[in-house]
Amino acid sequence: MALSYCAKSVSNTGELACDKAKGVLKKIFIFNGLLSPSDLIDEDTFLAKLVTNSKLSKSDSNKVFPINEAQEIADASDANKEGSLGLGFKAILLEGKPAYKVKIFAGGDLLKRLRTYNNQTIRVIEYDANGVFWGTKSGGNFKGYQVKLFFTGGKLATGQNVEEGIVEFTMSVLSTSEYIDNSFWMESNGNVEDIVGLLDVKLGKISNVANVYKISMKIVGSNAKEDYNIYADYGALIAALTFTAGTGTNYGTPLDITSVAVDANLEALTVTFDAVDYAALPALTVIKLIPPTPPVLDAGDVTNIELLPVYLIK
Repeated sequence: MALSYCAKSVSNTGELACDKAKGVLKKIFIFNGLLSPSDLIDEDTFLAKLVTNSKLSKSDSNKVFPINEAQEIADASDANKEGSLGLGFKAILLEGKPAYKVKIFAGGDLLKRLRTYNNQTIRVIEYDANGVFWGTKSGGNFKGYQVKLFFTGGKLATGQNVEEGIVEFTMSVLSTSEYIDNSFWMESNGNVEDIVGLLDVKLGKISNVANVYKISMKIVGSNAKEDYNIYADYGALIAALTFTAGTGTNYGTPLDITSVAVDANLEALTVTFDAVDYAALPALTVIKLIPPTPPVLDAGDVTNIELLPVYLIK
């Protein structure tokens, strides 16, 4: 009988019926957080958690950022490094790391925002054409694979191929063992398009008279003429929600807001701070005006945006 370490070092080779294999890539989701075992109870709960996390503020560690659907995919993985002996034996010395080139549709404005991720070490969850999400696990928690992304595009079309509005990104996997040997899948029920990307809306000071400030709400885009004012879309709904403000160290000292109203002439908000508290502030005090969070906005029918805080100087 041959002596063997197999019982100590290798696995059996049986196969489960209906085991999953990765299908054609449809989307990736940038996700640097964790999904706990309670989020994996069933397919509905899993997708609902991703949808909820896509509507968090971008400052939240569990935020999900969807990338537009893939239109073309090419394998750009490194080849395995091979070695051979003089009499013909050949072996794999080092496994090449996976990488992909993916084309998506995106305009000039979105391209600028996507390029902020270039060469950043981040984590992504893959979603394939079979409706299956792919990632890895740490303990009982599900998370994305560690990768680097690089987005290119924005060049003139030549008319020789489909080029207008095409952005290409390279996804380079950092850990082969994580990506292949410790890969896990999760099916889902529902519409993956409910996992939404949010638009940054900058609050800005237009003017003030004492404690009454006029505040604009605009999406800074690539249109040279003007930024997009969301007042007509959401002004009244936003004014009905709760804003807060703070001063001092880490803006931890509250400054009461008397009211938030709409200004139809300026197509902006009128934010009025408590007159007594405002008057007591020293000159040049910095006030942080904090808008409602994306989940609060979403619950108030203000969808697909994140309002960014603005800093006001008295």
